[in-house]
Amino acid sequence: MSVDKKTIGIAKGNLAALASLVESGNFASELDAAKFAMAYAVRSGVSAGATEGADTKWNVGSVDPDGSLRSLIEALYPDVAEPYRLAEYFMNEGVKILASTQVEKVDVYDALFAAG
Repeated sequence: MSVDKKTIGIAKGNLAALASLVESGNFASELDAAKFAMAYAVRSGVSAGATEGADTKWNVGSVDPDGSLRSLIEALYPDVAEPYRLAEYFMNEGVKILASTQVEKVDVYDALFAAG
């Protein structure tokens, strides 16, 4: 039986990129930026996976106080036994994608709705 994560983190290689997202002025906190990055990774069709070596950053109670994020992941990926581990993976992958595409600032609208 698998046990899901109790904490969610960002891999060391993504910390600067996450900070840059916050510095862009579009997010109030690193957690807000990480949740956006997670949604962006899902929207971009990133396949399910797991992040190795993520440092502890947030308790799942802070990330998902009402359980709606867990419910969403379970609905989108019904075969995944560890939804918070998958959320962490999508956060990290989304941060990487956004960091590789941003020149100076992330334009949230363009990231979500750009043609292509």
